[in-house]
Amino acid sequence: MTSTTLQLSEPFGTLCYREVGTGEPLVLIHGVGMQSAAWAPQLEALSKTHRVLALDMPGHGGSSALAAGAELAEFVAWLKSALTALNTGPVNLAGHSMGALIAGGFACEHPDMLRRVALLNGVFRRSDQARTAVLARAAEIKTGKVDLETPLSRWFGDTPVEQQARSLVSNWLSQVEMEGYATAYGAFARSDATYADRWQQISCPLLALTGDADPNSTPAMSRAMAELAQDGEVEVLPGRHMVNLTAAETVTHSLLRWLRRAETAPTPKETPMAPAPLDPRALRDAFGTFLTGVTVVTSHDAEGAPIGFTANSFSSVSLDPPLVLVCLANTSRNYDALTQASGFAVNILAEDQKDISNTFARPSDDRFAAVDWQKGPQGAPILSGVSAWFDCSMHKTVEAGDHVILIGKVEGFDTSTAPGLGYARGAYVTPAAEAEALAQGANLVVSALIERAGEVLLVDDGNGGLTLPQKPVGRAGASAALTELIAASGLEADPGFIYSVFEDAAREHQHISFLCQAADGAPKQGCFTPLSASTMMEVTDPALRIMLERFASESRMGNYGVFYGNQISGDVRKIVSGS
Repeated sequence: MTSTTLQLSEPFGTLCYREVGTGEPLVLIHGVGMQSAAWAPQLEALSKTHRVLALDMPGHGGSSALAAGAELAEFVAWLKSALTALNTGPVNLAGHSMGALIAGGFACEHPDMLRRVALLNGVFRRSDQARTAVLARAAEIKTGKVDLETPLSRWFGDTPVEQQARSLVSNWLSQVEMEGYATAYGAFARSDATYADRWQQISCPLLALTGDADPNSTPAMSRAMAELAQDGEVEVLPGRHMVNLTAAETVTHSLLRWLRRAETAPTPKETPMAPAPLDPRALRDAFGTFLTGVTVVTSHDAEGAPIGFTANSFSSVSLDPPLVLVCLANTSRNYDALTQASGFAVNILAEDQKDISNTFARPSDDRFAAVDWQKGPQGAPILSGVSAWFDCSMHKTVEAGDHVILIGKVEGFDTSTAPGLGYARGAYVTPAAEAEALAQGANLVVSALIERAGEVLLVDDGNGGLTLPQKPVGRAGASAALTELIAASGLEADPGFIYSVFEDAAREHQHISFLCQAADGAPKQGCFTPLSASTMMEVTDPALRIMLERFASESRMGNYGVFYGNQISGDVRKIVSGS
């Protein structure tokens, strides 16, 4: 895709941008040192429904630089000049890093020119320590000293996808014009709180998205921005600072979901008692308290290839005729295929099929390669070993907000004696397996894996390290021990479900850890800590460390297994055999 140049009003000089697609305008602004090409992974999908304009920030790509020492307000004024010259009318606006600062400022200054705003890896009211560090880097860049290795190491891990993205970013940073880079970085370093006191004025749908391991544009910053805005939503994805490159498909789906959110008007002054907008995260958590089964919904695409996805939004509807329903997100890659299919099957997973649930919940080129399946009587894929299956013809599809309801007429079904896999509060529930583990009896130690907003309560282990709150099980049983641990923490927390079981041969006991969700409030002991690499190094118990590393990975997906092992190592294993 080639770039286009456009002359802006004084003093902004030339704008360089990439344009693709037609429809409602969507404007994308990259971060410091990058260029509009950084949005390449998103452009094709977004351009199917929108006129997408990816702008080169002043002093980057082919756009003219602002005067040395320019502040954030001048970058906001540049954006207004650019949109006026492009004759866009009100736009959807997404920015990454410095681009997010510009987008947030624009939302405060020019709400009449916006439909929605998305802030990817944005900064908001840095800590004093973080502000000192970024100002020092800005001063170095102003003198012409550029250290590429430090930010690249902070932004990228060692996976092939991250290394490929690192190569691209390194190339862009090495090409950037130094004067424009220094000006933009200086504004980036100084402006994390420029519009913070006006954030509550933002009334359009706002998405604040970041990576769970981004140390500078932290999840706490995204939560703060979303909570202050009138119609804010936060999303934390696995990854670091360049999630638009390292988690490109997930970011694209998030942006498509954001673009489908209804525009909201400010509450009129004459109706001060109008209810506040619902908090999407809190609503999702409330929905999650309802214990459901876990299913895999399967069908075929137009070419006959099997497709499927994990769902817990399944329900029976009618016995005469026999109808069932499942819900499918409008952003699903399977949306077109399933809404046009002649039918689908619902496979109710057994307790030992968490791995299948995870397989069909994650992006994959061939989800069916790892499972045993056959065609059902109506033709949809039926998975082996499930608790039950229903092969259905398509009865009706119903549009319902950000989902579509698929209603199927049951044409064939079967059941087994295998206990079903449950799901509630972001965790798998395996009642038969948990009963078996608790029945094993003597020499039990219970620990509380108390989680809140992606962080875990850790306490001093008495040996200079960190551990989970834990205690031996007395005659009153494991439930009583867990209740005592929660009470000692001083927190209100849901008792949760068994997350991990392992044998500690050295101490001659069995260890059971319960996953618990905590409400707001300060703990009496320990503190909530993100499960970073440095934190893991302070967990001295090897088996607990392995368990917490797994939890950090699984919690990003909201899908959990049950851990078995010993005091040296552990893994995730099946604990109940299905039929």
